[in-house]
Amino acid sequence: MHISGKIMIPLGIAMIIFGGVMMYGGTSRGVSNFDEFTIYEGNGTADVELSGFSEGGYLIVAMEGEYADSTSSAPEGSSSELTEEYCELVSNFTLKDSEDSERVYFEPTCKNYDDTTEDGVIHIGYICKDGCPDGTYTFYTNNTDVQIYDVDALISGIELLALAWIGGPSCCGCGGFIAFIGLILGFTLKTPEQKMALAQGHQTPGVMPQQEGTMHSVGNHPGNI
Repeated sequence: MHISGKIMIPLGIAMIIFGGVMMYGGTSRGVSNFDEFTIYEGNGTADVELSGFSEGGYLIVAMEGEYADSTSSAPEGSSSELTEEYCELVSNFTLKDSEDSERVYFEPTCKNYDDTTEDGVIHIGYICKDGCPDGTYTFYTNNTDVQIYDVDALISGIELLALAWIGGPSCCGCGGFIAFIGLILGFTLKTPEQKMALAQGHQTPGVMPQQEGTMHSVGNHPGNI
């Protein structure tokens, strides 16, 4: 086999294996992030453990319902407003820390942008937009069913799944192509040894191979002194 095949075939196989590992690992980690996406789901008074939001990141609070325009989404570049009833309801929600301080940790939003939650679920506010110290918080929702989502976990999960199902197959495809080209080149190109053997096999039958000649002086035949 030509040296090009010996290099390209293992390289292609290695890329296929790497692409498979990328798909499996990215999918597993992405699904794991989605499992951590929901921080809380329930109603009434709830104790919620929060950590890692003191300097960045925030949580989205959602509930089942529709906006004032009878939709449950706000596509990118547009906005949707809560009904007056919902706006008044969520404005009475409170999130208190263990010290029951006056600091506001839950911010109701009666006007929402870029709501891409599932059908029938709407955004009603944010938690920790201005940071939350690690600790236990009590959420008072007036017996309303709510869901609390970790935005960073959601975005990270989407990115990992995109990497797994776009980067992985692309890497496998490139690896397969390289291995295929290497297979063709490996068996069609000739090695130096094969070229030499081929040249020797094409010599005219009955003709002696040329030998190195001997020089003689003019008028002096071989054998004469």
